[in-house]
Amino acid sequence: MTALVELQGGRPEWDRARQRIQELDWPCQELSPKERRTVRRAFGPDAESSEFWWVKVPVTGSSWRADREAAWQVAELSRSTQAVLYGRLFRRDETDRVIEPEWQVYSAGHRAENAAAPGFRRRRRAVMRWGATHTGLLDVRVRIHAGKDAALHLARHLRTDGPRADVGVRPLDGRGRVGTLQYREDALNRALALFGVPLLAMALFLTSAQRVRPTVAAMCWFLAVVCAVPAWWTAFTLPAARTKLGCLAACVVATLVAAVYALGIPGLVDGVEPRSAWVVAGIAFYVTGLILLGRRWRWQVLAVTVLPLLATLLVAALPLTGRILQDGYADELSLTPEETAVSGAYQLAAAVKLLWPTLAAIFLVAAAWGVLRYFHFIRPRSLTAGTLAVLTLILAMLTASEWTLASPRQASVKLKQAADRRTEAPPYFGISADWTCVRPTVPARALNERGGTLSPRTPYLSFGVAEGNVVLWNASAGRPLRVPAEQVKLLPAGRPGRSCTA
Repeated sequence: MTALVELQGGRPEWDRARQRIQELDWPCQELSPKERRTVRRAFGPDAESSEFWWVKVPVTGSSWRADREAAWQVAELSRSTQAVLYGRLFRRDETDRVIEPEWQVYSAGHRAENAAAPGFRRRRRAVMRWGATHTGLLDVRVRIHAGKDAALHLARHLRTDGPRADVGVRPLDGRGRVGTLQYREDALNRALALFGVPLLAMALFLTSAQRVRPTVAAMCWFLAVVCAVPAWWTAFTLPAARTKLGCLAACVVATLVAAVYALGIPGLVDGVEPRSAWVVAGIAFYVTGLILLGRRWRWQVLAVTVLPLLATLLVAALPLTGRILQDGYADELSLTPEETAVSGAYQLAAAVKLLWPTLAAIFLVAAAWGVLRYFHFIRPRSLTAGTLAVLTLILAMLTASEWTLASPRQASVKLKQAADRRTEAPPYFGISADWTCVRPTVPARALNERGGTLSPRTPYLSFGVAEGNVVLWNASAGRPLRVPAEQVKLLPAGRPGRSCTA
């Protein structure tokens, strides 16, 4: 950004500001006499005690709202130098280069030979030479990036063996056609992003509208239409677009693909699940935010990605952390830690499950910060933005921790429901319960049960053998049933709904 900066005060303030600008390596130049007269007429008598410079302020990030970022940097310069500086005019410099057509030089000495041949033979040789030319058989090892006339002139005159007229150029891309608009290098990428991202957002809202209340579904449909409007608007301004009819066809096809992906086709294709769609959207947001953050501060990307990962693995490897979820699950089912003992790998997985919401919250705040800073919504070193980021991180961590700590209770409820319905019980980080038939090997009056009375014809969910006892789940009593292992014989129950036969 080129900024017209006004410096008020006297010569000491001006020198101090100029020295600071030189330290920042910002190109700076004084106004021309004509520009100075224009500025003084614009500001009137106030400009007599001021100095005006053209300063090139480097702005990292999006070109949209770049003037806001440049104004913030000028204000920061004013505070650091303790001089009164104002950014009066901001002009964005176009740094995106125009992509020139690419041409391949080929040998054209055959044209004179074809002209002297009879009609049929001349036409046959012309067809053969045309095919050889456009398949690269006559190419010279020279390629040129320029307009057609400039490329032909360079190919014929900048040769090691002197100027020659027996060479020609053929286009290697579509930009060499007459009347083709020459677009800039990043224009296509920006247009495709403005076309694809709203369509993906539309698909996300359509997916979310499937299993919600009618009022929420209507809002999701409205937001889907709102997202489709900028996508269609951008499609008609794509640099690669040639005709309005082609743009319309591309819009219709892309919109239908997004709608089919979100809603599916009844009887043929199922739409994506809302949860999966939101997970994919969250991952895409994380990746995009961290990439945008990395384009501005590379060391901060390492700080917000590598360090939280290392801290998570380090805390997860601690002995106490690995048993938190298993112990909570055991307490919900009135089991002992010995009865729910698992290997170290499952303990590590449970610890990661316990800590990953905190890690996800850190990534979420970091990604949001990267997106907002890239588009210049947050002022550099803003105390307000930093405080809001910390509060958001704390709120996200507390919410995620609450969800995680509720995991043992939810798992115990699922196990109790499986016991009541005679279905397969889901495992919980290595703690699994299988349907088992228990046959006593001693008379019934000699059984030493704890937690209820054993019924040999009823299948039980078994947690295995611990401390010399077979640990079963007594669905009728809603508590564990423990029987000495030497007094019973365990057999597979087959299907959970089938009763055990003697």
